[in-house]
Amino acid sequence: MKKLILLLPCTIFPYSLFMGLYYFIRGMGNLGESFSFLPWMFIISLICNVIFLVLSIYKKWDCKKVALFNMVTKIVQIPAYIAVFLLGALSFSTLFTMGLAVVFFLFDCASIFLTGLIGVTSVIRCYTDRIISKRFSIINGLLQFVFCADVISSIIIFVQVKYKHKSGSHNI
Repeated sequence: MKKLILLLPCTIFPYSLFMGLYYFIRGMGNLGESFSFLPWMFIISLICNVIFLVLSIYKKWDCKKVALFNMVTKIVQIPAYIAVFLLGALSFSTLFTMGLAVVFFLFDCASIFLTGLIGVTSVIRCYTDRIISKRFSIINGLLQFVFCADVISSIIIFVQVKYKHKSGSHNI
């Protein structure tokens, strides 16, 4: 359970944008003040993800649990990605808000990078436990950084790990 604490900043990172929007709309600060915590939130998430990566490899955490953590993190973030996408699409409606669309896109890229690190952790753990093949791990490691494909890939990895753990066979 302690392992999940490391993933909490990354899991809530996409939702932090809405907290900044709330502060701005409520007049609790100007645009810069309302979103000034986002870079710090990204750095904290990045540090926690790197620690998660290192510890999971060094301590040889159970690949099934790491794959589950990866899948759950990505699934929990789906509503935030949908909302950010819709906000970005709405930002194209006027000339004055088009710059926001770029900000939303960059924010999505930062979020996908963070969850991609968790996905790579899952792939590495599954490969080192010889649950998945080198080719399968390379393909799915790259897919962890591709929008939408990362969620599908994380589900496939978890299902494969769950199946292989149950049947006792290895190396797909």
